[in-house]
Amino acid sequence: MDPVGKVVLVTGASSGIGAATARALVSAGAHVVLTARDAARLNDLARQLKGRARAIPVDVADPIGVERLVAEIIDSYRRIDVVINNAGVGLASPVAQLKPDDLRAALDVNLFGPLSLTQATLPHMRNVGRGQIIFVSSVVGLRALPYAGGYAATKAALDRLSEALRVELHGSGITVTLVRPGTTRTAFNTRRLGVHGDLRRFNPPGIAPECVAETIVRAIRREPRVAYVTWSDRLAVGTALLLPRLADWLLARLFVWRGSDGKGVPYANPER
Repeated sequence: MDPVGKVVLVTGASSGIGAATARALVSAGAHVVLTARDAARLNDLARQLKGRARAIPVDVADPIGVERLVAEIIDSYRRIDVVINNAGVGLASPVAQLKPDDLRAALDVNLFGPLSLTQATLPHMRNVGRGQIIFVSSVVGLRALPYAGGYAATKAALDRLSEALRVELHGSGITVTLVRPGTTRTAFNTRRLGVHGDLRRFNPPGIAPECVAETIVRAIRREPRVAYVTWSDRLAVGTALLLPRLADWLLARLFVWRGSDGKGVPYANPER
């Protein structure tokens, strides 16, 4: 799909991948609708884009707010061509310390938010017989990392939802694309849910959010089933799935959790 002139909704657009994607889409000639909870940052981005994007602050975890968002876009533009489900929240914790309330809060944003928005948008896409729904997931949706089991569970659920939806929409003119970035250089991890602590021993620098944005814009043009940002992400996931025992062995040695008390919480000795 050529993004020129298309109405594209980007969630989680106030920072990181969402903001970078909004800028890339405006450069590509799309009509961009920005949404996120942070109204001030969202409006600031809209001003930076010099009126070429519209800001509508909404919490995607609020189904009523999502319904109003879609209604406002349809009222203004008469259609929604592409939905980019990018809003997400991080969650880090050893599984043994994972709080159910934190996992529920992450699911509200990472799974139920995209579900509500997709359900609200689909009838309008069906009316015109065309559209694209993009889910920004993660490589951990296929292979969980230690101390990120809760977050990985939310992304795995999103992956399975998108797979089913893609088949259900076969022949409708509406396509579904799953984007699987790896570690990205954003403030995402500094605002995560979960217990206080950090990962030591292996902290990859990650890629720039602009690289993910380029992948998303390319996915609009090509409409693939799945899009990876880097070949190294694709290779790492493929290796982990083909050689799971080796992946377990490597991950047990690469990741160590340091809690707020300064004590490590590896359940396998990383030196062994």
